[in-house]
Amino acid sequence: MKIQGTLKLLLISCVVIFLASCQKEISIELGNQGNGGTGGNGGGAGGSNNSIIGNWNFVGMEAHTSSSVSITAAGEQLKTITTSDYITENNAGTVQITASQFITNGMAYSIDTTMNVKTYINGVLFDDMDMPFVASAPSSSGTSPYTRINNDSLTVTGAFGVPDPSGSIPTGPVGIRLGWSGDTLLLKVSSSFTQTVIQGGVPATVTGSVIGITKLKRQ
Repeated sequence: MKIQGTLKLLLISCVVIFLASCQKEISIELGNQGNGGTGGNGGGAGGSNNSIIGNWNFVGMEAHTSSSVSITAAGEQLKTITTSDYITENNAGTVQITASQFITNGMAYSIDTTMNVKTYINGVLFDDMDMPFVASAPSSSGTSPYTRINNDSLTVTGAFGVPDPSGSIPTGPVGIRLGWSGDTLLLKVSSSFTQTVIQGGVPATVTGSVIGITKLKRQ
């Protein structure tokens, strides 16, 4: 396989995998892992085990995503790294939190940002380009059970347990850390994956991660 053909295949694979995963992402994590998140425990909302129970408006997500695809062909090592940072727009929907469930209704959002794609050949930067990243998550509703671990953490199973960056719905519980900013609840998640795929008969190693925060504002 010629190096240019392999390079083109690598770029296409990386972009397709990145877009497919990020369109399905609904998971998010705040960079600060400490209690209270970016806004501290302002408002005292996190003072009791039942404080998250109630009705909430979905007010958006912030995320940093990264994915890479690596292959070796014709004696050459090729790798692309794709990254993006985004804040969702056109946020809609509500979440009812009971003592054991997240009940979502009409949750939707859109993404309109730019992703950066760097391509390396044998460890040397070959190309560096920005590409538009436009996606939307259609309105969805559902119920996901959760288990409260302590005041600032819980585990969720199901659609609200968020797919990982490969787009797969988790089969088991996903950990979420809680934070507060006044009357806004911050749901923090960190997700990553590594897998091997075959592209054009050539094995490729794919990795991805997403960190960020989902924000719910008390009604």
